[in-house]
Amino acid sequence: MDSHGSDPLPVGASRPPTSRPVDPGPAVHRLGPLVTLEPLAHPLWGRCYAAAVGAIVLGVLLVAWSLTPAERLGTHRQLGLPPCGMVTMTGLPCPTCGMTTAYALVVRGRLLAAVRAQPMGAILALATVGAALVSLLTVVLGRYPAINWYRVNPVHLVWWTVLAFILGWGATIALGLLDGTLPVQYPGPG
Repeated sequence: MDSHGSDPLPVGASRPPTSRPVDPGPAVHRLGPLVTLEPLAHPLWGRCYAAAVGAIVLGVLLVAWSLTPAERLGTHRQLGLPPCGMVTMTGLPCPTCGMTTAYALVVRGRLLAAVRAQPMGAILALATVGAALVSLLTVVLGRYPAINWYRVNPVHLVWWTVLAFILGWGATIALGLLDGTLPVQYPGPG
C-alpha cells in the first residue's frame, strides 16, 4: 500500500485529481474595480447632502423642461440672457452656443436633435440626468458611488473633455455651414 492507504498505482499511471479546479470568476483589474458603492460616513448628513444635490440637479432639469427649444440657437434668450456676442459679430456660434437648446432637447428625449444642437451640451445634459439618479440612489441606499482614481487619470480626463468640447464645437460649425443654417444673418440697423 502507498501513503494514501490504497493500492499502489501501476508504473506510468497517474492518480486522478481529488478535487476540481476552482473557477476564478470574472477577471479582476489589478487596481481594483472602477466604481464601488461606499457607505456614507454620516448616514443622516450624507443623505441630506445627496438630497440637496439632487434638488439642485432636478431644478436645472425642470428649467430646461420649461424652455421651448429653439430651432438651433437662442433658447437661452427665454431666460432673459442677451444674444451671443460671437454669433452677433461673426454669424458663427461660440463654443457654448446650443448648450441650453441641448438641455431642453435632452429632457424631452430628443437625443439626436440635442447632439445636433451642441454635442457636448447633450453629453452634459445626460450627465446631469445621471447625477439626479446617483443622488436618488444615495438617498435610498445610504451608499454613494466612489470612483477609483487609480484607474482613471484625472489629467487625461480633463484633456479628453476639452478635446470633446472643441470637436463638438467644430462639428456644430461644420454641420451648420453644410446645411446652410450658418452663418447666422442678423438684420442690420434701420
